[in-house]
Amino acid sequence: MKILLTGATGFLGRTVARLLSGREAALRCLVRPRSDRTVLSGVNCELVEGDLTDRESLRRALEGCSTVLHLAAETRPVAGQRLAAVNIAGTGTLAALAAAASVERFIYLSVLGRPRPWARVAVTKILGEAAARNAPGAVVLRSAPAFGPGDHLACPLLARLRRSAWVASFIGQGTWQTQPIWADDLAECLAAAAAGGRAETSPRELAGPEIMTVIDFWDQLAAAIGAARVRVHLPETVLRLFGFALARALGRQEWLRLAEFFIGQTVAENNFAPVLLGRPLLSVREGLARMLGQQQRK
Repeated sequence: MKILLTGATGFLGRTVARLLSGREAALRCLVRPRSDRTVLSGVNCELVEGDLTDRESLRRALEGCSTVLHLAAETRPVAGQRLAAVNIAGTGTLAALAAAASVERFIYLSVLGRPRPWARVAVTKILGEAAARNAPGAVVLRSAPAFGPGDHLACPLLARLRRSAWVASFIGQGTWQTQPIWADDLAECLAAAAAGGRAETSPRELAGPEIMTVIDFWDQLAAAIGAARVRVHLPETVLRLFGFALARALGRQEWLRLAEFFIGQTVAENNFAPVLLGRPLLSVREGLARMLGQQQRK
């Protein structure tokens, strides 16, 4: 069985690639021409250059593969046309070519929750689900926000907490609920899904073990670094009217991801992650302890 992994050099993909390589899976990774391949150093895999908007490169990447784990997505603050071309049309092209290549399983990573219209990345990921379902053996996995070293969630929030002396700004009242998942746990779920399993008739949700409010997550971050900060709550309307547009105009990907996190509901109704892992998931407190420990060792 040969697995095609897209998004292999990304935040999750690099860990998934190492896990699959450690399981001695025959692994092929689709990488963009300008992507940083050093993150895959030591991973036993075949690299194929390509892009989700390049049909011929996708055809080459699929040759001889029986499983596709599709993690690649456009998440930068780019024009809506680019988001649609990659996350929707690109997924559709990959799914159609997978069917033509007799691929047996096609696993697509989507997002958990019902995104607001201004959360354009999440919206295009949800729309990409329909395209993914055209592939044989389609499996849709919807993930809660993942946190870990190098993420666009905990890392920028920790940096902001460290920079602020006594007061830290906070968008909205923080009452939206979320269920963050430790990145390594999510990567293990994805590797397990790719290495075995069956087609699922309905989307499967992957989330952490705790349901909390956004403000609870912020408080746990502050506690992890011993930062006592007074919160100044800014109206959610400010974010809706100006925050997303400003993040896109300045090209700040971390701002965009945080904006989507602060005003979105991301809770699993039926968490499938413990089934895939076969063990308890790490709590936010445990994950942050590991994350900060790794940062200190560096």
